[in-house]
Amino acid sequence: MKRNQVILIYGLPASGKYTMAKQVQEHCGGTLFDNHYFYDMFEGLTEVSNENHYKYFNKVDTVRKAFLDVLRDFYPRKQHVRYIFTSGILRGEKLPTVLQKFANDINADFIPIELNVRADILLARCDTEVRRNRRGKLTNKNKYKDLLKQYMSKVWHSRNPNRLVLNSSDLSPEETFKQIKKHLKKFD
Repeated sequence: MKRNQVILIYGLPASGKYTMAKQVQEHCGGTLFDNHYFYDMFEGLTEVSNENHYKYFNKVDTVRKAFLDVLRDFYPRKQHVRYIFTSGILRGEKLPTVLQKFANDINADFIPIELNVRADILLARCDTEVRRNRRGKLTNKNKYKDLLKQYMSKVWHSRNPNRLVLNSSDLSPEETFKQIKKHLKKFD
């Protein structure tokens, strides 16, 4: 039997995490858990400001951890599973550690995939029709510039031997996915 897989596709907003995760799901199979699935469930029910957004994200991460506990205890053991997660990961965040433990618990390979993109390209991507049509997406260029200044040097970089680091600044989405798919084949 093939080993299970827990894939984490991470990077800054507009780096293509969701786009690549959808490609993996459609062409390689698996179940996608986009980071916005967890945050969007509270949209309209909560009031989040600059002063309390860290507390908000920490609380929502508690929901994600509880979700993983349920998934770990009740995943289908008689079949191969591939779980695909997306997230913007900053140093000090717990999600990579939580997902690594989750992968170990379900006898899965943990495969982090880091998407790097130059700041000028991220800025150009932030206000596209596709992003405006996805709920909860940052599309204001001035706010995005501030975010880039704040977070560009704080992105978590995996040291996991299964990792793939891609600078997709000069790659088409098709070529980026082709490299991800080639990397994932190593674990089949």
